Amino acid sequence: MVSPVPPLSSADLKQLRIFKAVVEHSGFSAAQDELGLSRSTISAQMSSLETRLGFKLCNRGRSGFSLTEHGQRIFEEAIKCFAVLDNFRTEISAMRGRLTGELHVGVLDACIENPACALHEAIAIFNKRAPDVHLFITLITPNQAANAFLKRRVDIAIVSNQPISAPVQLEQIFKEQQYLYCGKGHPLFDAPVEKLTLENISQQQYVRRGYTNSSAVTALFNQPPAATSSSMECNTHLVLSGRYISFLPNHYAKQWVEEGKMRALRPDLINFTVGFCVAHFPPSVMSPLAIAFRESLMEAQSKHKVANTTQQ
Repeated sequence: MVSPVPPLSSADLKQLRIFKAVVEHSGFSAAQDELGLSRSTISAQMSSLETRLGFKLCNRGRSGFSLTEHGQRIFEEAIKCFAVLDNFRTEISAMRGRLTGELHVGVLDACIENPACALHEAIAIFNKRAPDVHLFITLITPNQAANAFLKRRVDIAIVSNQPISAPVQLEQIFKEQQYLYCGKGHPLFDAPVEKLTLENISQQQYVRRGYTNSSAVTALFNQPPAATSSSMECNTHLVLSGRYISFLPNHYAKQWVEEGKMRALRPDLINFTVGFCVAHFPPSVMSPLAIAFRESLMEAQSKHKVANTTQQ
C-alpha cells in the first residue's frame, strides 16, 4: 500500500520553486542566475524533491533537459499552488491597505507602436497606486494566450479580439487597422494602381502568421503561403526583403512607408480592423492586483482617448 504524502513543508515549497524555475528556464544552468544557486545545489535539491515525491521529474544529460510525464503534471500543479499562495498574500496585503506581490501581464507583439494603446500610461498609474508590486511583462501570441491563462502564467493580458479557450473575459479597449504591404524591390512596389488588381495581388508570395488565421488572408489568397512568421517583427523582415507581401498594422508599417521601403497595396480595397481587448479571469476570481491593473488600464485608455480626441 502506498503511503500518503505528508503535508507540504517550507522545505518542500522551496524545492518546488526551484523545480518551477528549472522548468521555466529549460535546465539547471539557465536557472542559476534567477535562483542565485550553484548548479550542484540545484541538482541536489531536485534529487531531494524526487525522493520526497517518489518519482522522477525530469531527464537531464547530454540529450538535454526534458520533463517526464509525472514532471509535467507536478509542474502544472506547482503553478496552481504558487498562484493560490500569491493570491492569499495579496488578499492579506489588500486587507491591510497595501498591495504587494507579483503580477504577470501578457502583451501582444507591436502594441507599443499603436497610438491608441495606453499601456505605458496604465503602468505608471498602477505603479503609483501599488509601488510594492513586482510586475512581470511578457510578450504572448494569440495562440499562447489560452495556455498562459490556464497555467496561470499571466493574470491579465492585452490580446486581439478573438475567442480564447480559457475561462477569461474580454473587454475591447482599442483598435488597429491592417493593410497589405510589399517591400522595395518587389514586382508590385512600383506598379501603377491599375496593375494592382485583386487577381494580380492574390498570386504573389505571401506570409502566413503562425499564430493566427485571418479571414482576410484566407479570402484573398488561394495558394498556400510561401513563408510563415512568428511575430510582427519577423513579418516585417520578410516584407522588407522585397520577396513577400503581408498584412501589417498601418501604424507599425508607417516608418518604412515614409522611408520609401514599403508600400500598401490597394488599402482602399484590402484592409481589415483588429480589436484589442484586456483579457482577465471573471471578477469573482480575479486577484486584487489584477483588478487594480485592469482599473488602471481602463482609466489610462479613457484619458488617452479623450486627449487624442481633443488634439484632433
